[in-house]
Amino acid sequence: MIKTGLLDNSHLNTLKKAVGAYASRHQVTATNIANVQTEGYQAQKLKFEDLVNGASGRLQGARTQEGHLSLGRRGMQEVQPEQVDSESTFDNGVNNVDIDTEMADLATTDLSYRLATRLLSMRYNTLRGAIKGRIG
Repeated sequence: MIKTGLLDNSHLNTLKKAVGAYASRHQVTATNIANVQTEGYQAQKLKFEDLVNGASGRLQGARTQEGHLSLGRRGMQEVQPEQVDSESTFDNGVNNVDIDTEMADLATTDLSYRLATRLLSMRYNTLRGAIKGRIG
């Protein structure tokens, strides 16, 4: 199978994962903001980028038998965003939600989401043009 040029879709899976992760991160951040005055609430974070970097940064071993454990990096299809407790030591008097940090995270997540969706749209437009014969 051809895996170069227009038909190389290796980045599509990463972009699709990113769009889903940024949508989930938006939800987590919005929940943190909504609970800024909830006593005892523990702020949450969504880990994604460091998991993607871990999946692409190490060597990957080959599994020769079905029962063997995976060795090395995980493939992009195995990377899932993880919601974890924030390690913030911030104290607003009620809980550990820092509204300024959350608002900055919301803006960053929005920009990242827009970038990922724009890149996906451009890639699909390129493929659509190639199918219709407009791109050589």
